[in-house]
Amino acid sequence: TGYLNLLAARSNFVYSKELFEARHTVCSRGFFDPLIDALCDIVEKHAAQSGAERVAVLDAGCGEGYHLSGLSRRMGERKTSLFGIDIAKEGIKIASKSEEEIIWIVSDLAKLPFQKNSFDVILNILSPANYFEFERVLKRDGLTVKVIPGKHYLEELRKLIFKENTYSSDRVADYFSNKLEVIAKQDIGYQFEADETVLPALLKMTPLTWGGNTGELAACGMRDIDSVTVDLTILIGRKNGGEPQVTT
Repeated sequence: TGYLNLLAARSNFVYSKELFEARHTVCSRGFFDPLIDALCDIVEKHAAQSGAERVAVLDAGCGEGYHLSGLSRRMGERKTSLFGIDIAKEGIKIASKSEEEIIWIVSDLAKLPFQKNSFDVILNILSPANYFEFERVLKRDGLTVKVIPGKHYLEELRKLIFKENTYSSDRVADYFSNKLEVIAKQDIGYQFEADETVLPALLKMTPLTWGGNTGELAACGMRDIDSVTVDLTILIGRKNGGEPQVTT
């Protein structure tokens, strides 16, 4: 195991080691497992339709690597070349401890260290995107698979923190559709059981509480929460001019 650090200069990125450790804790309890199952299905179908002997997948903004590691474990006999990239070194350091054969890289999404037409699928999960770079490194018939929060995502925490639940990812979805030809959309929703052993980590990992006192929140209302809503939308797009593919 190990990773490559290809950042030319020191990053001012603020995501902490504690945040990624919290994400790893929550993910290890199965928080994103239904999503990973859906992503695996998308990658498998695309690989089968394209006839690729080996499918190359990039997780752009991979964080601590749980999604890509989960995908690797689910791909079975399918030959894969898997790459995870993030600007946050602390996340990549945790990711590199996984046992799967994945290349982990610390680098900027604005300057992806790959040649043109390198990947069959780019995953961009709850992370910023750089569509210019995605288009450059994606194969002609490749897919960009972006995951964004739905309006009910973690609504229990949102109501506790903000006393209301007003959230929309419409602007992110609209920007995606402006940059790519959207060929499929899939909504995923389920309840995640969140007991007192996982709630503190869940609070630390979500941007909803950044800058706030998570200990105070945990003591004020969190004890009444026994599950949280996971509401996600998967957007599947391809480069304009690519061959049509049916992925769902």
